[in-house]
Amino acid sequence: MEFSKQTAIPIAAAIVVIIMATVVFPFWNLLPRHITEEVKVVQVDQSGCTVETPDHFIIKIGPCDGKPGETITATFDGKIKDRARAFSP
Repeated sequence: MEFSKQTAIPIAAAIVVIIMATVVFPFWNLLPRHITEEVKVVQVDQSGCTVETPDHFIIKIGPCDGKPGETITATFDGKIKDRARAFSP
């Protein structure tokens, strides 16, 4: 079977699209998207704080100086909320 240049270009383009869809796109989703919000501390333990965001998501952040009930400013990966939102009714 002989390939012409006109046939090879669409095949190469399809291969590039498949590689981009299976390798590059999933990797991009692993990169954090840091956001900073005012959050309410729900629980504090030795591993860090559990907080509630203004839109009522419960998120575990690293160590903090807050006490339960206090409002603090926290920076966390915003994709955590995106993933939780996908499974919320």
